[in-house]
Amino acid sequence: MNDDLILGIETNEQVLVGWVFLQDIDYAHGRASIGILLSSEARGQGYGQIAMEQMIDLGFKQLRLNKIYLTTRGLNERAIALYKKIGFVTEGILRNHAYVEGKYVDTYFMGILSSEWNR
Repeated sequence: MNDDLILGIETNEQVLVGWVFLQDIDYAHGRASIGILLSSEARGQGYGQIAMEQMIDLGFKQLRLNKIYLTTRGLNERAIALYKKIGFVTEGILRNHAYVEGKYVDTYFMGILSSEWNR
């Protein structure tokens, strides 16, 4: 059975600025996909990193997952840099996998294992 977990992201003033989620939680295989949606005004202020780290921590420590993974477009360099900073490793690149604004772009598949999470 696969489940999803969605949590809101708030500022210190309790203003909702986005969502972070684990989806397709697969307990039999110990894995889930992670994603984040932030309002444009909240980007670049650290909310994404904090939310991702808290959700990863929850996934590994409370849900006892072994792996958390994600996909992102290769042109999203800011996101890729954040994911690497958090500890995700590029596991594969799907070449010309998405069609965006008139051109084909790569999709990155990235993952982190519970044994690599040391927070």
